[in-house]
Amino acid sequence: MSNTELLNALSEMGLTQYEAKVYNTLATEGVSTAKDISNICGIPYGKIYEIINSLTTKGFVITFPTKPMRYRALHPKKVISLVKEDNERKIKIAGKKILSELNNVFEKNKKFVEQKGLFWVINGRSAINKKVEELFGKVKKHIYVFTSENGLNRLRYYSEILKDLNKRGVKIKISAKLTKNNSEAQKYLKFADLSNTYKEATNNFLSIDGRESIVYEPIPDDENVRYGRDLGIWIISPSFTGFIENFFTINHTNLRQTID
Repeated sequence: MSNTELLNALSEMGLTQYEAKVYNTLATEGVSTAKDISNICGIPYGKIYEIINSLTTKGFVITFPTKPMRYRALHPKKVISLVKEDNERKIKIAGKKILSELNNVFEKNKKFVEQKGLFWVINGRSAINKKVEELFGKVKKHIYVFTSENGLNRLRYYSEILKDLNKRGVKIKISAKLTKNNSEAQKYLKFADLSNTYKEATNNFLSIDGRESIVYEPIPDDENVRYGRDLGIWIISPSFTGFIENFFTINHTNLRQTID
């Protein structure tokens, strides 16, 4: 580590540039007088006592009552421990003040907004997958999925999670283009209520319990589970999600009847 990097690191510990230089000098040179420190650091002698008093108050430097007075740096391990304890104390005090002032207001505003519904844009297949897994962790009653031919192959990745949810009473309905290309996925997802869309789906849709949903476009629409430039919208809105689920249910029922 260069001297500049070391001084910057000391600054991150709450020291000014002059304080960092003085502490570094004492740690390097050992016990020193104010005059020695001034000569080594190149800091004006008139400022040295002010800087040392500040370092002493912060717990970085120990003073020996000799004539002239001498000073020694506290061990770096001890300094780091003191700074950590001081920061934790400050965060604890600040946290209590913040919570006492803003917690109730924030919760009221959050409830007010959520009643209207919330929409978020999600970029990337990996991010959408994480949100899908989060929704699976919330579901209580049902999961509806409308997807493409390759989308069913990607859904196979969640087959064990979905099977476990199905065993716990969650109803799972999936509409997709069923072909030889995704026949293996169909076998893995046979516990679900499957219907054949015949036509390829451009956008994918997943919803839970009529409350939350994700509408997204797979880019590209391939079998890769993790990587893609997918663009989606996560929606928390019973009215919007319920509206889409009504259309899904009607079409799924009609299509399901044709393949029974």
